[in-house]
Amino acid sequence: MKIDPRRLMEFLAVARHGSFNSAAAASRVSQPALSKNIALLERETGVRLLERDRTGARLNSFGESLAHYAEALETLLARAAEELTLKRQGIEGPLAVGVTPVAAATLVPRALEVLTRQTPRIMVSVVEGLDDELSLHLRQGQLDLIVGPLGVGPHYEDLVEEPLFMDRAELIMRPGNPLAAAGAFNLRDLQSASWVLPSAGSVFRRQLETLFVTAGTRWPTGGITTNSILAIKSVVMTTDSVALMSPQLTAVERAAGRLCSFPLADVRSARPVGLILSAKAPRNPLTARFIDIIRGIVQGDPHLAGDAVLPQVKRPAVP
Repeated sequence: MKIDPRRLMEFLAVARHGSFNSAAAASRVSQPALSKNIALLERETGVRLLERDRTGARLNSFGESLAHYAEALETLLARAAEELTLKRQGIEGPLAVGVTPVAAATLVPRALEVLTRQTPRIMVSVVEGLDDELSLHLRQGQLDLIVGPLGVGPHYEDLVEEPLFMDRAELIMRPGNPLAAAGAFNLRDLQSASWVLPSAGSVFRRQLETLFVTAGTRWPTGGITTNSILAIKSVVMTTDSVALMSPQLTAVERAAGRLCSFPLADVRSARPVGLILSAKAPRNPLTARFIDIIRGIVQGDPHLAGDAVLPQVKRPAVP
């Protein structure tokens, strides 16, 4: 099957506008010509893509599948044009990196420091978001890669995961907290502590709830809840409250003596952190260089390399 990309773009216009008349005006073609091209596209694919009625045209299940690739092609063409424009100005890129907080705290900034030192004139965008949102943007070609936890959402057939290291939640508190003198902790012995916890419904909350279940203890009652990682750290630094957080997220505060971190003897579970990449989309040289830099940082860091490199995460694929 061979699909004409021009017809694919016209099909996307119909999908977005919901009518042939509006799509024809937006695409600057006549309505009869657009209808003919969509009919040819449906002949090329061998399936009906749109359901037509008096109110307009809407995607059926086949059309929804094809629209995803039409959007990806549109993004790819726009980014190709942007890359050529930048290249004429002596700038490498663009590079678009999706991150979650655990990667945004230290790993990605360290990689960007190396990259900008090697190549000062670059165009890079770093986008922080929820795992599902970032995966959608990667599949549509708006991102070149994602750096963050693996295995937290559906694994799509067109994405591949490359684990780099294991990340474990540790107990954090301010150095002057009376509990700090103990030096060693079990999660089940901290029921009476004052806790700062992530808000219900978040991925972070679900991950921590699993830790409590694994340790055989109940979720703390009371305490402070927030959807802000920054707020969790701030409250812990200014009160005698405690929290659970990845060491990657507290490196700056621990180096400054604002926080201390303790592993929990009864919490041994960990989550893989790594790269999520498109299985088929082409990578420009800047993206490939950035990926190599991240791999090198993990392999050269004794705090991370002890848990690197892991087998590929295997999960049921979603088409």
